Amino acid sequence: MAILNFFLALLQTPAIILAIVALIGLVVQGKKFSDVLSGTVKTSLGYLILSAGSSLLVTEILPFVGLFQEVFNLSGFATGSEIIVGAIQQSVPIIASTSAIIMGVGFLVNILLARFTPLKYIFLTGHMMWISSVAVAFSLYEAGFSNGAIIIIGSLIQGAVLTLLPAISQPVVRKITGGNDFAIAHLTTLGTVSSAYVGKLVGRNSKSAEDMKLPEGLKFFKDTSMSISIVMFVFYMMVVLLAGPESVSAYAGETNYIIYGILKAFGFTAGVLVLLQGVRMLLGELVPAFKGISDKLVPNAVPALDVPALFGYAPNSLMLGFIFATIGMIVAMFLSSAFFGVVPLVSIIGAFFTGGVAGIMGNALGGRIGAMVAGFVYGAELILFSGFTYKLFDHFAAVGAEGTGHDCIDAMAQMTIMKNPIIGIIIIAGAFVLLSMMELRHQKKATANASAK
Repeated sequence: MAILNFFLALLQTPAIILAIVALIGLVVQGKKFSDVLSGTVKTSLGYLILSAGSSLLVTEILPFVGLFQEVFNLSGFATGSEIIVGAIQQSVPIIASTSAIIMGVGFLVNILLARFTPLKYIFLTGHMMWISSVAVAFSLYEAGFSNGAIIIIGSLIQGAVLTLLPAISQPVVRKITGGNDFAIAHLTTLGTVSSAYVGKLVGRNSKSAEDMKLPEGLKFFKDTSMSISIVMFVFYMMVVLLAGPESVSAYAGETNYIIYGILKAFGFTAGVLVLLQGVRMLLGELVPAFKGISDKLVPNAVPALDVPALFGYAPNSLMLGFIFATIGMIVAMFLSSAFFGVVPLVSIIGAFFTGGVAGIMGNALGGRIGAMVAGFVYGAELILFSGFTYKLFDHFAAVGAEGTGHDCIDAMAQMTIMKNPIIGIIIIAGAFVLLSMMELRHQKKATANASAK
């Protein structure tokens, strides 16, 4: 049991698991000791820098979230998958114990599927594995399965889902990055990809947000740090001025409320810049190291990473997605109230991290209009789906998680289709076969193009 707990702890510590992946890849390639040591340490440092940037972003945006809800008099249930799965684990010991095993064994299933099927994606985002494993265990527990069946069936489902999700987004990711060096491993894939294709339908021949031609006096907007600073300055000034000094003082203490807003806006930008530096360092070390695993252990394997890996490719689209995802969430709050009688609260953090990715994907398929539409659609999807599942599962009261809903669309989709486990398993198996066929077709086309050159 101690060994299992240690393995699970490793999976939930991305800086260590990614360093181990880099270590294995470099050793398999026969690199010198100094290169192995350098690549391993720098991979871990890259992730830690990325994580520090993410933590700073959350710290700097939380006061905005609180003031935003106060200014607009928003009330309802919070949306946060980490919060709800934590509450479920604490309230239902069976789900806690079975989900832990599902997480570990499911990762091994993912590696085996990558080794022996056309879908070569290895899912490396630890907290998303955790959320998925609890969603799987919850679904099978609700369906009345025994502990043993939950573990066996759940591990197979977990492995299949971890392999499938990167495959779903990879056609769009290839278009963004221009290659197949890495994939995206996140439980918002169905939302970001579907919204991007809506953006494609609407955007059509729209120019890329990254190619916007600006007058000479506005060219500073092309600088990522300046564009994000200005957007966040406007956001924060709006909310602190509307909230007033008394409300802001609850967060700012003795600091002047306007100065506090400025500092938080620029602090958010600093978080983005730190995060992007971490992404560059992580990818610069991990992708070449992963080639060893790809060549020797799991041929043609592709590392699937967290969504910030895409941020540096399209910063303008990231901000468009963020802004319009926030608008989409606000609109969807009222729709959810009308349709389901419940009100999920806007997730500003979700709007930035994954609404921004929807904007990046939408821009890749439908230009700047596609980025705006994709952001809006994604925000609306997240809130509406959260309201739907909150209602479907009776506010999650039976598992001690009332008052909190999911903000990971894939976890919600997984739980919904697994309401009937037989149907859910058929859908997942069918999706695996379909995507495997699509992947084989892509590989055949890529080989033909390479031969033609």
